[in-house]
Amino acid sequence: MGRVMRTFASITAASVVAAALVAATAPAADAQALPVFSAYHGVTGEQQTERFNALRGQGYRPITFTVDNTSSPRYGAVWVKRSGPAWAMIQGMSSSGYQKRFDDYRAQGYRPTTVSASGSGDDAVFAAIFEKTPGKFFAKHNIDAGQFSAANADAARQGYVLTAANVYGTADAPRYVGVWTQGSQAWSVTTGKSFDEHHAEFLARTKKGEKPSLVSVGPGETYTTVWVKDNGSSWYEYTGMSSSGYQKRFDDLKAKGFYPTQLDVEEGNYTAIWAKN
Repeated sequence: MGRVMRTFASITAASVVAAALVAATAPAADAQALPVFSAYHGVTGEQQTERFNALRGQGYRPITFTVDNTSSPRYGAVWVKRSGPAWAMIQGMSSSGYQKRFDDYRAQGYRPTTVSASGSGDDAVFAAIFEKTPGKFFAKHNIDAGQFSAANADAARQGYVLTAANVYGTADAPRYVGVWTQGSQAWSVTTGKSFDEHHAEFLARTKKGEKPSLVSVGPGETYTTVWVKDNGSSWYEYTGMSSSGYQKRFDDLKAKGFYPTQLDVEEGNYTAIWAKN
């Protein structure tokens, strides 16, 4: 059974349930503003490596990356064909492995722009995108809800914005990873919301002129969302999707000139945000 929520104006939100693997590429013929992009989901680590090698060689760069299922990790990503700063995309890391990569890349002037994790304890698997961009930032992972809330409050007071976040662990003991980047944008966070609570929050926030800049689905299908002021651009947010539900939304929105700018999946539950440019 599908669950749908939507609001009309420059934004539409909804949720569908259904199951499929791999999305496709490129802009629709009538969507000139749409960048050339390639997207896929539900692929194995080996398939992810194959796509990485192929897309990197064709001039694409990843903009969002997600991992699910620690016993047999499955990856999803969206790539766009455009220039930009130097980048690295790493998969299959443990918590300590992520920390080592973080330290290594930070020393070279990189920061994480996307971090995804799935599982708990020593079995947790991490995936991340790093970009060589200037500016101050700080990052934390393997923190609990209280520590995440405190980090957000400290960041806001010091002029930092939560630019990457993900929830993993278990429903009873969720863990958080976050990256906070210096910036002036007003923002706020809601954590651990059920589907219905997120829906209600969405309706209330969008009426006040806000929109989600990122949504992470956590264990037990809970939602953690960063809210920012809506700039009037066209966008869609869908939550509660299965693999095929995401595929259907992908196909429908691609035909309308939209592409996914943020994708997350945990325990087979997908969430994504689409934009036109």
